[in-house]
Amino acid sequence: MELTHLAFVIIILRFQTSSPQGTQGVTFPNAVQFPFGGPFMGLFLAIAIPLELPKTNVYLSYNFEANYNIPENETTYDYPPIISDRSLGINRKNVYDALEFKINSHGYPGKECLLRTICEVSEYDLSGNGVLGDIVHVILSPTSSKNENLSPEYEEAEKDGKSSHNCEKYSKSCPVSLIGLISWLENADFDYCSECDF
Repeated sequence: MELTHLAFVIIILRFQTSSPQGTQGVTFPNAVQFPFGGPFMGLFLAIAIPLELPKTNVYLSYNFEANYNIPENETTYDYPPIISDRSLGINRKNVYDALEFKINSHGYPGKECLLRTICEVSEYDLSGNGVLGDIVHVILSPTSSKNENLSPEYEEAEKDGKSSHNCEKYSKSCPVSLIGLISWLENADFDYCSECDF
């Protein structure tokens, strides 16, 4: 108990009293407010999805990292803050381009695999999957938003999945089903990799 009181007294004594314009107040030392040595803050997020493979424990994992510089002193602030009137440029075309690039980076044909994924997602109702199901539905359903000058292939893939429930024509050009890798649907028979030897 005495150690707690001693620590509390030391913390109180570390504060510096100041009297700006005749008023008294307590301020933190600058070492607390602005740490030295090029300070930064990092955020890490990892999403791990278990893959259902017999006799093995395999996870598909994606890691996201964001780093932010923290000011070292009061002169590093810009006032007034610079606020841009530009939009972030997030639209369906940019999202599809990013997804295609990511799929290409894993060695698969990006556009073809995205078309197969759009077709497979539109075959099933994802409304019972909560917020994540809604997000996947919005992203992978080109007709869920206004016309964004996309290639007609995307809407055709969605219509193929909704009407004929046959996405076989897309599996010829894309050997892997992304939805089959990360999902389990009752009574669904995804051939998640037509060229893989598991």
